[in-house]
Amino acid sequence: MSALKNFKYQEDEDGPIPSLVTGKEENINEVLGELSFDGGRCIVSEKKIDMANKQFEEKVETFKKVPVTIITGYLGSGKSTALEKLALKGSDRRMAIILNEFGDSNDIEKSMTIRNGENRYEEWLDLGNGCLCCSLKDVGIKAIENMIAHSPGKIDYILLETSGLADPGPIAKMFWLDEGLNSNIYIDGVVTVLDAVNISQCLDDISPEAHWHGENVFIEEKVTAAHLQLVMADVILLNKVDLAEEQGLDLEKVESRIRLVNSIAPIYRTAYGELPIEKVLDLHAFESFKLEQQPSGNFHDPRMRTVSMSFPALRDQAHFERFLENFLRPVHWKNYGQDLEGDWEIHRSKGLLLVGDECKVLQGVRDTFDIVPGRRQPGSDCCKLVFIGKDIDEDIFVDILKQFT
Repeated sequence: MSALKNFKYQEDEDGPIPSLVTGKEENINEVLGELSFDGGRCIVSEKKIDMANKQFEEKVETFKKVPVTIITGYLGSGKSTALEKLALKGSDRRMAIILNEFGDSNDIEKSMTIRNGENRYEEWLDLGNGCLCCSLKDVGIKAIENMIAHSPGKIDYILLETSGLADPGPIAKMFWLDEGLNSNIYIDGVVTVLDAVNISQCLDDISPEAHWHGENVFIEEKVTAAHLQLVMADVILLNKVDLAEEQGLDLEKVESRIRLVNSIAPIYRTAYGELPIEKVLDLHAFESFKLEQQPSGNFHDPRMRTVSMSFPALRDQAHFERFLENFLRPVHWKNYGQDLEGDWEIHRSKGLLLVGDECKVLQGVRDTFDIVPGRRQPGSDCCKLVFIGKDIDEDIFVDILKQFT
């Protein structure tokens, strides 16, 4: 009702209130005979109606959720250039660019840039003390939510650039989990920018002594920052293809190497970060997933792999509950009620589950997953799952699945 603020009747502005027929008039028949339908008379002016509608639209604008796209990539991949190009192309949107390249600085406040085409405005975003992907966690999300709340209608889209060595998994998980808590922001997708010239070396150089651009890139045994950034990608930008072609590199082989880690994200070749904006924004990657378009089978390097699985539709809700209890939870939560062999780690999971006549969509990041109602696609007759992670043993997954499907 806040949209009706100052929506008060005033006779000098709105005119007299129409007389009401009570039915007790002595000449009631004469009165009724003179009545005619006038289409309904409003007792307030059009000016006040327009004012109320404007207030209502402003309230709706205030409560719109703002999408967040995470831009990640290895050091020197060109993600900052790609981000700048996205901001320029999104001239019809008011974009906030949040940079997470904090390094060793202990500054409490970091600059945030709002881009609207060629125009840019500097503001201050208080992210507290530390790096968003490490120590801030929910505090960082709250700071961004407060920024949106205090700038209604000023920001349409957020581009968040992570540190070159950051693991985007925890960041994506924070935004995704916060979305269900009446947040005014939601994660739209993760875009990973790769250096076409050097990505193969980045993936293969897995020793603890490995360095890139002067930084140690080793995360854990067999895993570098490049692996973690790739497995989380909803879209992959293979950047600097012009330099790769000048050096005579086979881009098909480079893409094949990338596919060994993440076989489901589309790959777009770019130079200087140039790409149509619709390829990377408004993905809604954490809302639905068209598994019918994804390759079957599995793809893997010695560290990370993608496993795709298909199996018959689940008969009913009881069958679905058994699937949840005996497969999904043990797979995501390694020690959940079962003594399973292997030491895998799930980094990203997606799925289309048919339960009787219903369709459900699975989305997961690390050990957290969610299942929401989905739309059944024509021709869908089986369940499909995709897992991306470290040391996934497809045979173990299949054996578990066979126990109750």
